[in-house]
This record gives sequence, structure tokens and C-alpha cells, in this order.
Amino acid sequence: MSKTLTFRILIALAGIIGVSIQIKQSGWGMLLYYTTLSNVLVFSFLIYLIIREIKNQSYNSQLLRLKGGVTMIIVMTFMVYHFILAPKVRAYDYYTLRNFLVHYVLPLGMIADTLIIDRPRVYRWFDPLLWTCFPLIYFALALFNGFILKWSIPGAADNPFPYFFINVVKYGSRTVLINACGIAAVYLLIGYILVLIKYFIGPKSKLN
Repeated sequence: MSKTLTFRILIALAGIIGVSIQIKQSGWGMLLYYTTLSNVLVFSFLIYLIIREIKNQSYNSQLLRLKGGVTMIIVMTFMVYHFILAPKVRAYDYYTLRNFLVHYVLPLGMIADTLIIDRPRVYRWFDPLLWTCFPLIYFALALFNGFILKWSIPGAADNPFPYFFINVVKYGSRTVLINACGIAAVYLLIGYILVLIKYFIGPKSKLN
């Protein structure tokens, strides 16, 4: 078993275990969180990559560009949680296995996988624009739930909105729009930073 395969299995398991603990302890409503959805997407994608590697299938540029987008999705999970949400989390909620698995282990593992393992110079200039679609779609779905569906979200102080910075009822549409644009701009900026970094970093092998 290659080191790459072993590493991907371990970080995929981290995501699977973390999400499983979330759902077992708090219920299926956890799937309304960006964190949970992004973790599910990433470990599912990793499972796909693991299967391809077992079958000795090479990775083309299109797949690696898609992987860049998946990586950006989990980058935002880490960034928003660590810099915006974590300072507001109580200590006994922060220092838990599930919290570290879904907010740190899987995100940082996926970032390392993309930076170190994927070959460089495969991204195109417009890829970060495409990658920004996912958080914007999630933002729209979160608002739809907050206004229309009103499904209960476990542990959300701004229920039925999953995060305080998109609570239109409490903070108003102008503030939430500014928050959304700010996050999208940061997402786009980090996307281009990833493109720049991957121009210089990565193996020369055509297999990955």
C-alpha cells in the first residue's frame, strides 16, 4: 500500500468518524451545517480517489481541477470555523473529538494532500470563480431553510439559520449581504492563492 493511499484512507476515516459522531450525538439536522456537508463531500471524493488508486487509474487535469474545488470547500470550513466561530465556542464544546476531526484533521489533511501530492500547473485562471459557486449555493439553501423550511438545526444559537452571520431576521439583509460578499471575496482570494502556490509546488509525475 502506497503512502498516498494510506494517508487518504486515514483522512477519509477522520471525516467519516467525525460526521458519524455528529449525527449520532446531535441528529440528522447536523447535515444543515456547511461543516458537515463539506466533510461528507470531501471524504466521499477521497473514497473515489482511493478506489481509482487501487485500480491504478491515473489522474487527468480535469480531475485535479475538480479536486482543487473540493479542497477549497473544506478550506473554507477550516477558515470560517477557526477564525470566526471558534472564538465563540465554549471550551467543553471545542475540545471534543468530533470537533477536531471535522474542523481540523480532515480539512488540514485534504489541504496537505492537494498541496504536496497533486502535480502543479493544472489549474486555469477561471477555476477559483467556479469554485466559489459551492459556498454561494449553500448560502442560498441556508436562507431557504431559515425562511421557508425552518428545519431545526442542532446547537444553532440562530436556529433555523445555521450561523449567526447569515441570520437575516436578527441582523438585517444588508449586514448579511455584506457578510456573504466578504466571505465570497475571501474564498475567491484564497482560491487564487491556491492556484499561485500550485504553480510552484507539487511533483512532476503525470500520475498525480
